[in-house]
Amino acid sequence: MTAVPPDDLISRIDLALGSDPRFAGAPAIEARNLARYRLGLRILAEHHPDAADRLERLSRAGDDELRPVMYDPVLRNAFENDLTALEAGEGPTDALAGYLASGAADPPAGRLDGLGPCERLSRPHVRPWPRHAASWVWTDLDAGAGPQQALTARLEALLAGTLSKDGSGTRVTPDAALSAALGRAADLLTALLPRTGAGVLPHVSLVGFARYDNGEETLNSISGGDPLPSALFLAPERMDDPWTAAETLFHEGLHLKLFDVLRTGSLVADPDRLVPIPWRTRSWTLTRVLFAMHVYAHLLLFRAAAAEAGPGLRSRYGPPPATEDVDRATPGSEAAARGGYTTSLERVTYLARQAAEVHGGVLTAEGRAFVGWLIGAVTPLAPGILSEGGPVASPPAAVPAGMVAADAVAAGAEMEPRGYRQARPVQVCPIPEQRRLVAVSPGTSRFRWLNDHAWLIYALCDGRDLAALRAGYLRAAGQDADERLRLGLADLLSAGLIEPVGT
Repeated sequence: MTAVPPDDLISRIDLALGSDPRFAGAPAIEARNLARYRLGLRILAEHHPDAADRLERLSRAGDDELRPVMYDPVLRNAFENDLTALEAGEGPTDALAGYLASGAADPPAGRLDGLGPCERLSRPHVRPWPRHAASWVWTDLDAGAGPQQALTARLEALLAGTLSKDGSGTRVTPDAALSAALGRAADLLTALLPRTGAGVLPHVSLVGFARYDNGEETLNSISGGDPLPSALFLAPERMDDPWTAAETLFHEGLHLKLFDVLRTGSLVADPDRLVPIPWRTRSWTLTRVLFAMHVYAHLLLFRAAAAEAGPGLRSRYGPPPATEDVDRATPGSEAAARGGYTTSLERVTYLARQAAEVHGGVLTAEGRAFVGWLIGAVTPLAPGILSEGGPVASPPAAVPAGMVAADAVAAGAEMEPRGYRQARPVQVCPIPEQRRLVAVSPGTSRFRWLNDHAWLIYALCDGRDLAALRAGYLRAAGQDADERLRLGLADLLSAGLIEPVGT
């Protein structure tokens, strides 16, 4: 067992894990997601003329109006399903357009109230941590009238599919004591970890309670992905001890945070790469490895902070749990037979080495930066998480974020002397404060996230010839950067965002 670090070290790690704008800062992550929603709504408007006015108007709405609608679990699920269908070439679907056209998302009497469409139907209306985020508790839902009936039915269906394939899970309607326990858990979490604890709560739109037990598997907690976005559910028993409740809320909130990060970037070039997990009988995808590593790394910080909790927290919430074990290994797994892999440290060490050292070659540049940030921040708590030498080095950021160099680059393709122009009609949404531009090329619904370097090259592709383009690029990017220009142009070409002059 490692020595518990002093409070000042815990505070520094809390700051490092809670403030990075790429992977941790909730406002920055939300700004990217809202930009993606605005762009996606404009794309959907092109395919749904009957609902185009509503889709376009929502895309132009302020953040205070857009966020409650697009972070609603039902409407966010509809949005993701619509864009997935377009990207797969299946043609437009009208899930989101249908809800908007029916008026299901309209506030009463047209007055903005800051509530999402499903939240507006909750009875009683409860926000468990209003000082930190606009999350709401699934108490009971008013069946509503007219278009609202479709929302309640859809939310129930999404939950049933998330809890269990056979539909045997059941939702639990919380009483006032359970709802209050949520707020108490959030108060403990944010007092213990002011940056990382408070930083997960804005990623939670809906929190509810449920039970599932099929004799082999029991639900403790679960967070939604695309099937039930921005939502988490907990077994009521997790609320009995405030430390357990706070840790569970932290755990599932971290999953929702990384889910939001991955909506606006790519960490893995081969997300379906399978990785053996010693404490489980089935391998995990590399994407799931990153999700689990993200949680276990943060739990190192949570446990260290809990161990150092002062008398004020202990008198209010009781003593923190003494055990470092996270859960039992699955029967039949290597760990169940041989022991080990029961603590956050053992698990994050294994997962980090798999991600950074064994499979680091299929991480994107963003993925390597993610591993370096995450493991670098918590290494003072447990030196030696990575082998000597650390993670696979990241190549220079010469290409758009989340994009892979085109085959033409490897073949040494020459740049077009006549220059390049931006393809039409490219849809773009700039995020200048983060030095990013999100763009969608003609005929697709695939989002491309351009970093400041790629954005510069894209902006210079205005029809000028190569000599003028190169001169403008060198003025902005510095000398001896011709190869980076060629790489960037090749990636923009492969993404369909630019085209050679004369084509």
